[in-house]
Amino acid sequence: MNLREEIINLLKNRPMISEELRDKLMEKGVRFSPLEFRETLASMVRDGTVEKTPDYERRKFYFKLRSGSF
Repeated sequence: MNLREEIINLLKNRPMISEELRDKLMEKGVRFSPLEFRETLASMVRDGTVEKTPDYERRKFYFKLRSGSF
């Protein structure tokens, strides 16, 4: 599985912040550079696969799958 597919699989469970996504991917043994992770996530937001939602209280962004994108 590639990085994009791994991110989709994790986000099927629930929305996550980027740090949590990164940590879960590393726990699964997925190999990637920090730049590759940021670029892949940004690309998924741009193409509409993933939605980026702000949490103003925590000052974080949550990433979640858009309906019908998986």
